[in-house]
Amino acid sequence: MEYRTETKAKKKAYARLKQIARLQGTTPPPNPYPSVIKEIQAEEDVYLRERYTNPKIIAIAEKMKADEAAKERERDRFRIDW
Repeated sequence: MEYRTETKAKKKAYARLKQIARLQGTTPPPNPYPSVIKEIQAEEDVYLRERYTNPKIIAIAEKMKADEAAKERERDRFRIDW
């Protein structure tokens, strides 16, 4: 409960800082309390993009798809239709 009241107070203080900056005509300060989740996602974003552009990773994914398709065909060969 204390954590929630603390974060709410911090958010209100930052909102007030932004208001003051707008009234003065200056740019607002950067958010001193950014979202931790967004920071982590920004760090992982590089690896997510690399998944679609790195030729080595694409080759590995294609090989895995081919292996799965071969296993599926093998299973279908031994499947008995009723």
